[in-house]
Amino acid sequence: MTEWQGNIRRASTADAAVVTAILAEAFMRDPVSGWVFPADDHRARVHPAFFGPFVALALRTGEVHVAGDGLGATLWLPTGDGHEAEDGDEFAEMEAAIGAEAMKRFGMLDEMMSARHPSEPHWYLPFIAVHPDHHGRGVGSALLRNKLAELDQAGSAAYLEASSPRNAALYERLGFRRRPVTLDLPDGPSLYPMWRDPA
Repeated sequence: MTEWQGNIRRASTADAAVVTAILAEAFMRDPVSGWVFPADDHRARVHPAFFGPFVALALRTGEVHVAGDGLGATLWLPTGDGHEAEDGDEFAEMEAAIGAEAMKRFGMLDEMMSARHPSEPHWYLPFIAVHPDHHGRGVGSALLRNKLAELDQAGSAAYLEASSPRNAALYERLGFRRRPVTLDLPDGPSLYPMWRDPA
């Protein structure tokens, strides 16, 4: 596959709606999102409200990168070495927006991920998304390589949880390695924690 060669830029708050829309559409068929929001119509309706707070948090405390005019996006959060984020109110209205049952499922997922999150300083990639119309063009790889090159230069590690074996294989090609544990959701899919030391 030829890697996409377009422009990647750091997003600003003016891009929040575009980035949220990319995530909402791209994760419609994600197995973990399907576990949090089992009904397709409910998932489609509340996805923007679910992803919006994450976009706002990353814009405030980390970095958001956008490919082209909205083909894909990444959210990056720094951890450790004085990078612990101050509490904000991004998630204050989430339960009202997504419903109590989805909030309960998200709470289980968040608790499971937090318990296994590495303590070493690193940049965390909670979400990478490519709009479905642009899958298979190398947009996701280009977005990852863009930030990973910067992390390599700075000597910084990276961490993520892959939501499928297929996604994990992509990340492995870019230097991530699976940790010896999976996060197994009750009656649902598994996530694959992955760590990347700087090259």
